[in-house]
Amino acid sequence: MGIGAALVTAIGSGVPSMWGDEAASVMSAQRPWESLWAMVANVDAVHAVYYAMLHLWIDVFGASAFSVRFPSALAVGATVAGVVVLCRSLTNGRIAVLAGIVCLLVPRIGFMAAEARSAAISAALVTWLTVLLLHLVRTREVRARWWLLYGGLLVVSVHVFLYTALVAAFHLLVLLVLRAPLPSWGRWGATTVLAAVACLPFAIVAMGQRGQIAFLARRDVTNPVMIFVDQWFGSIPIAVAAWAAIVFAIVWALRSRVRLPALPGDAGRRTLIWISTLWLLVPMAGLLLANAAAGPLYTGRYLSFSAPAAGILIALTVALIRPRPVALIAGAVGLVLAVPFATSQRTENAKFGSDWAQVSEYVGANSRPGDGIVFDEGVRPSRRPRLALRLYPDGFQHTVDLGLVRSYETTSGLWDTVTTLRELPDALGDRERVWVVARSADGTADDESFLQRAGYHLTDTHTLARDVIRLYSKGIS
Repeated sequence: MGIGAALVTAIGSGVPSMWGDEAASVMSAQRPWESLWAMVANVDAVHAVYYAMLHLWIDVFGASAFSVRFPSALAVGATVAGVVVLCRSLTNGRIAVLAGIVCLLVPRIGFMAAEARSAAISAALVTWLTVLLLHLVRTREVRARWWLLYGGLLVVSVHVFLYTALVAAFHLLVLLVLRAPLPSWGRWGATTVLAAVACLPFAIVAMGQRGQIAFLARRDVTNPVMIFVDQWFGSIPIAVAAWAAIVFAIVWALRSRVRLPALPGDAGRRTLIWISTLWLLVPMAGLLLANAAAGPLYTGRYLSFSAPAAGILIALTVALIRPRPVALIAGAVGLVLAVPFATSQRTENAKFGSDWAQVSEYVGANSRPGDGIVFDEGVRPSRRPRLALRLYPDGFQHTVDLGLVRSYETTSGLWDTVTTLRELPDALGDRERVWVVARSADGTADDESFLQRAGYHLTDTHTLARDVIRLYSKGIS
């Protein structure tokens, strides 16, 4: 199941143009090591471990969109494998396989499987941490090395993505669900405290850089659509069906507890429902509370590691519905909703409309050696079209970046240092043509006015999904 999941989610993963967050990943991972350490000391320390892992990957496999996203597909495979093991340990193989399949159809999982970020790796780590905790409690494991393994995985998961520390609160309640014996409580508590101590220096550094997500304060990221739709499900029809299934599973667990006589397998299914419900809701509640008290700290993508729990709950509902024809209809409805959405995530502009691959392709097909190029700097750095040059450099081989002051790898920040043509008038030299890539309505107005005063005139305009490419020429084009 894990291998199949990795292969399925990797199909078409290189098609969507990479977007701003992926640009941060790829550019950071392509820095020289000393430059990477200087950068994370200043910004993005929360992703330092992931950037280092991706650096090693790129050194071997290159930085194409498919390559940098393939580790996420592998991580989704590991996540699905963990889901199958978890479900099989509490229910049966049929439900376990169904849960693995449903997880692949959860939109958030499909999204993170084709993204060069740490979300999929975090989901895999949290899934296997939960599998391990269940094993340790149910077998009443006393050997220290297995508890140290649990603590080590917890430390690694926090260093991969800080917010997976919320798994500790979720696992605390899992101990209650499992009615863990007192010695297991003690071992879990001691292991978690040691893990927290090990993570403290990293957490202090990361929290010291929290200003990098201050922009979240200017967005309405805690509205109902973000929490109940965008966070895991992507569209309102899918979200309505998914939450209906989740509520059904919870109601079934409540009713089965008082049903007499109990049916075979009820206890295991009920335990799995409560574990999955806690996995889904406790990290979300904790992060929303922290956001309200000390925000901004929340956006829906930060809870990607809880998405497997939604898949488990939906699968359990399909397995529990009676009569069977109704269950088949419910499953068919789910497929009709999920498959087209999953397919749409592998289209060219699926990543928030990003079209940088197409920008590179068009400039590469139409540029000439020595052409200049300037980019819109009027939008926030993660949306600037100059990132097309960094992510898809092949299309810009014939062009000269006229606004570049310092390349990003020579700074302690994430991005290039740039300026306008007004500040670098000699950059134009005697070149005949200059390309302008614009995102905002007036982000390149100053540069274009400068070009017109320098004797250039607009000779071509090409509009893409999000960006506009203009060619300015002297004389006859």
